[in-house]
Amino acid sequence: MSSDPRRLLLTGYEPFGGDPVNPSAQLVESIAALPPDPDSFTIRAVILPVARDAVRGALQDALYAWRPDAVIAVGQATGRDRVELELVARNRLDYKGEADNSGCVAAGEPLVPDGPEELAVSLDLESLCAEMVAQELPVRVSRDAGRHLCNALLYELLHRHASVPAFFVHVPLLPEQAEHRARNEPSLPASSSRACLAAIIRHLPVLLGATPQ
Repeated sequence: MSSDPRRLLLTGYEPFGGDPVNPSAQLVESIAALPPDPDSFTIRAVILPVARDAVRGALQDALYAWRPDAVIAVGQATGRDRVELELVARNRLDYKGEADNSGCVAAGEPLVPDGPEELAVSLDLESLCAEMVAQELPVRVSRDAGRHLCNALLYELLHRHASVPAFFVHVPLLPEQAEHRARNEPSLPASSSRACLAAIIRHLPVLLGATPQ
């Protein structure tokens, strides 16, 4: 008889930059809405604000309320053509002249004064990526999570919540987003991103080093 499954927190982001949707929010909510698997993880999805001064508190509230055994954070990555597993977070926030949903503009300041310049994910994402590529899934590893709130969230998880295994997954624009933006940007159907995240979750017990009994 199985014990209670471990808890997995999925985070996505609300829409920003004038887009009516954010594929990360749609993705994590769709995964969390699936019937629970008693031999896997109990999953909760939380949608975070795209606001510098609010995102840290929203993450802390979710961690406190859910007490997850692992966190997979997901965000939109304009310009990328496949799902990317982020290996490194950098201690820098730079919106490059843009503003977040609260009107905040960051211009290269550190996320944590005197904090490490880089923090690396401890889980073996490269082996995970190799297995997924062998399954012909559109995924690769990345060493550049940008300097926006996606990178900031990964840094926050690795710096202040290091006891909870966590990593970040970037997903491309949806085709309908790219068409609406009309900038000839790469995109990926929601079904493809969903297949990638589902595969990641299936492999997560191995990444964590033990399978629930």
